[in-house]
Amino acid sequence: MARILVTGGTGALGSALVNQLRTTHHHIRLFSRKSSPTTIDAEWAQGDVLSGDGLAEALNGISIVANCVGDARNAYETDVLGVKRLAEASVKAGVQHFFHISIAGIDLIDSEFYKYKVSAEAAVINSGVAYSILRVTQFHSLLDFALSLMKTTPDGYVLPVAHDAQFQLIDTRDVAAYMLPLLTQAPTGRLPDLGGPEILRVEEITRTYLAARGIMNSVLVDGPQVFFGPVAVNGFQQGLNLVPNNRYGKITWADFVHEKYGKH
Repeated sequence: MARILVTGGTGALGSALVNQLRTTHHHIRLFSRKSSPTTIDAEWAQGDVLSGDGLAEALNGISIVANCVGDARNAYETDVLGVKRLAEASVKAGVQHFFHISIAGIDLIDSEFYKYKVSAEAAVINSGVAYSILRVTQFHSLLDFALSLMKTTPDGYVLPVAHDAQFQLIDTRDVAAYMLPLLTQAPTGRLPDLGGPEILRVEEITRTYLAARGIMNSVLVDGPQVFFGPVAVNGFQQGLNLVPNNRYGKITWADFVHEKYGKH
């Protein structure tokens, strides 16, 4: 039985991973800035990678760290400095395997946020901790959030991402299932990048999303590229974020939106 710390354990991927770990005999400890809820069937450690508060205590006795920390709104402080602090503290604590989640295409798309993700990987590598790094494509939940920001105008639905941008969306539950056996294996450095089961353009993604909400035959128009930024969107249009040779997962985008919005 391994003792596993899940950082970002209340986030989209972290919570899915915790649910997977609950099916095993491993000891689970969640690390979060939030205080512990009144009912939880896992050990809770409160702290912050930004300040380092609570890190030593959270890592005490831990053999494996599953690092799911990330904050696009505060990327440099969280994804670079915070991850560096976490990795270095893991070395001091004697962690045997630091499993770091990253994003596919970050070294090909010249956006500021992706540069921070590259720097986060470098921080893990340079810390001296024994590590595995898994880059994955965008989550279903991310595009679901982006599309929730769509505005309607007399011309149609204004897309927050260009209609011809491409995504190989993957469900956090599938990522967690993929991670589960890898956590307790020996660290292997950079793992093969992982993508979802299908490659779709934003136009297709949006029509499926709207249909699940009972909206058919809608007119879609491109809007300002402010959600991801024009540099990242240009990379998505070129398919630099895709992993066509390593498709994984059973949950499609249609499955995700039908499950969430309840229409078929």
